[in-house]
Amino acid sequence: MRVSIRLSLVTLLALATASVLAATDPNGSTNYARDPNQPIDQGYTDQILKFTTDPSFNSPLTDYLPASASVPTPEKVLGHISGAPNYLPYSADVYRYFRALAASSPRVKVFSIGKTEEGREMIAVAIADESLLADLDANKARLAKLGDPRSINMDDTTADQLIAQSTPVYYITGTIHSTETGAPTALMELAYRLAVDDAPYVKHIRSHVITLITPVVEVDGRDRMVDLYNWHLAHPGEHYSPLMYWGHYVAHDNNRDAMAMTLNLTRNVADTYIGWHAQVLHDLHESVPFLYDNTVGDGPYNAWIDPILTGEWQQLGWDNVQQLTKFGMPGVFTHGDFDTWSPGYLMFIAAMHNGVSRLYETFGNDGADTVKRILDPADYQRTWYKPNPPLPEVVWSQRDNNNYEQTGLLTALNYFSDNSQLFLKNFYLKSKRSIEKPQEAGPAAYVFPADDRRTGSQAQLLHIMQLQHAEVSRLTAPATVILPAPKGDDGKVGKPVSRTFAAGSYVVRMDQPYSRIADTLLDRQYWSPKDPQQHPYDDTAWSMGDLFDVQVVRVTDNTILKAPMDLLSQPVTVPQGLAAIDMPGGKLPRIALMHTWLDTQTEGWWRMALDKLHVPYSYISTQDVARTSDLHAKYDVILFGPIGGVSAQQIVDGLPMWGNPMPWKTTKLTPNIGHIDSTDDIRPGLGSSGLANLKQFVSAGGLLVTSEDTAKFAIDTGLAPGVFVTPTHNLKVVGSVLQANFVDRSSPIAAGYTSDEVALYSAAGQSFTVSNLVTGDNGLPTAKDFQRPTGRGGPHDTDTPEGRASTEPPALPDAKPWQALPLNAEQMRNNPWVIPADQQPQVILRYADADHLLIAGLLDGGDEMAER
Repeated sequence: MRVSIRLSLVTLLALATASVLAATDPNGSTNYARDPNQPIDQGYTDQILKFTTDPSFNSPLTDYLPASASVPTPEKVLGHISGAPNYLPYSADVYRYFRALAASSPRVKVFSIGKTEEGREMIAVAIADESLLADLDANKARLAKLGDPRSINMDDTTADQLIAQSTPVYYITGTIHSTETGAPTALMELAYRLAVDDAPYVKHIRSHVITLITPVVEVDGRDRMVDLYNWHLAHPGEHYSPLMYWGHYVAHDNNRDAMAMTLNLTRNVADTYIGWHAQVLHDLHESVPFLYDNTVGDGPYNAWIDPILTGEWQQLGWDNVQQLTKFGMPGVFTHGDFDTWSPGYLMFIAAMHNGVSRLYETFGNDGADTVKRILDPADYQRTWYKPNPPLPEVVWSQRDNNNYEQTGLLTALNYFSDNSQLFLKNFYLKSKRSIEKPQEAGPAAYVFPADDRRTGSQAQLLHIMQLQHAEVSRLTAPATVILPAPKGDDGKVGKPVSRTFAAGSYVVRMDQPYSRIADTLLDRQYWSPKDPQQHPYDDTAWSMGDLFDVQVVRVTDNTILKAPMDLLSQPVTVPQGLAAIDMPGGKLPRIALMHTWLDTQTEGWWRMALDKLHVPYSYISTQDVARTSDLHAKYDVILFGPIGGVSAQQIVDGLPMWGNPMPWKTTKLTPNIGHIDSTDDIRPGLGSSGLANLKQFVSAGGLLVTSEDTAKFAIDTGLAPGVFVTPTHNLKVVGSVLQANFVDRSSPIAAGYTSDEVALYSAAGQSFTVSNLVTGDNGLPTAKDFQRPTGRGGPHDTDTPEGRASTEPPALPDAKPWQALPLNAEQMRNNPWVIPADQQPQVILRYADADHLLIAGLLDGGDEMAER
């Protein structure tokens, strides 16, 4: 703990009765003064102070709660104050409170915004003055005009009139990550404060901002997390399972779905944000002490955002830090190491739709325990952007978390309300500049040619554009444009070429309000290996045209905008089943999707893909495989998706077996757990019996499909003899899109692809080498590696022994990097390590050569994986 003068909790409790009426900044201002005539809820306030573990973890904005005779507090409805120890409310409890708040206050309204994959409701709660809520529809209509300046003929004077009449919307979302548990209770109390508190600054927020709150984004995961926490409380001192399933499909990566819009929660939040024409989307997280406002972030910034946005990030972020620092709250900072490159985050829906994206990382304990936390040195070291770092050791509570989240949000809302006209003007300008994109920055449009044979994949990508609320049009007559001159392999620029697109081709015009998201997703990305940011936070590429393997033509010729076309008024029809990925129909094999109990996130994406394609499958665990001796009697194919950096030994052994069993199953105490899959104890892994059963399955003709760490598992356990992970030393790939070429077009994997080239996503540059020997080709002579010995002649001559005729040696094999080295008779003679011909590795795809390997993203040292 740091050395300072502190009031004891006893003293603080004594002072609470005559609590301070004004929050005075060091400069003497009283921006956050309370209303001296409004009483406080003394019992609630006493608990705030009791559950706050250090006075510096609170602020004058949250160290009291105003009283109301008619509006209930969270304690009145749920029996606990927000941030109380040993209590997490279920989503239904959170909603019950918000609906009680709305029933008792004309300043609060609750809206249902959709359902989760498991049918649970998602809500948005609006808080503002009664007059503003009564004017919601008219305000939405005004904001819609600012959001689409075409509706007012791009007229700045009309826009200024609308701005003067309009109220901005600040949208706050919580608990997209289910183990980050503090936001729902913090947001319940925040809503109460905004509805009840008569402090002048709160009244100003109420009258100048519509605060919109979705308290729980991942509702399915929230209810499972509360189950898990209740099990933990009922079994003190015992180990408890990690949260195996958050959402129905994925866990932490639900915050990487804002590009493809595959999850219900992403679409529901996006539709709400865009439907309300909000100006800010502020997402709450808990993984960094004590409050990291990553609004400012680090470079490189996303290359497609409007430069106006970068100024807004700076304004909001640094003011937030300054205000909390004035309150004496340690560990509040911005900048940090989060690069703002990827558009995959939930908050980035705002950045890509002419708003302001914001995100807090606060400190949390994965539940409501109050515990001692010991920080890593990197967390508490002072840096230029963290002059008042967190304390090295703290006793931390959920109430501490709630204090930080609410104080940050209240100061942000205060700044936003003071500058509401500025942010509305910026919202209009960013929308206008998006429409002006073809004339100012380009391109003019992206065209999806009508003659693309991959119609299912084309429809999927166009559907994503529509989910992003981008406009899609269709040519009613042929259109000819001039395309930029292509560069040859020698780097020389050729001549511009013309191309005619047939009627029926789809056009995503860039003269529309949401051109930025379309441009971001359909363009390619490049991350320089020499960029000052040497540790990208996330994927560096996502070029969707390449990954969907469809033709997407970037057109800079503005004549395309004059071509005859109709705006689509209905969603693009995506074919059902395998036709959606341009696969031929036919009888499907019996498929099982296998998961471990180490982690279930990445296989969840595979599960989702199968469900969306209506492909039937059995969902099994490694424990099921350990109990099933004849897998091939049940399944023809077992899919084993990536787990996340685990070893073969971890897959086989599972978790350590010391300590207590850790169940994941449905009980009266845990009614929301165990429906996707269940076990009495998550600790056992595949085991030696399961490994033997898998080997027998493959030996009997079953197909085992693996990827990344599970591919390495297959190699390390002898399931893929003759296959090896390519060793690398200088290779650097971080979520990049790379070029590959088909080697075997007869493989079913090649079905549906119309070209010998295909783009692949690579997380970290994994590639393979193959051999006809179980032991590999190391040490075998090759033409490439052979160097002539010392002797007669020049470097390319053959040495000739004296005293006998020269004999020409047999040619050494010269295999390509993706090929196994041919073996000669001597190497095969009485060699049990030689793999039988019908069991030798068969290569289907290889990476392109080093000069053509990178399509998008970051690649350095690519020669180490080229042509593998």
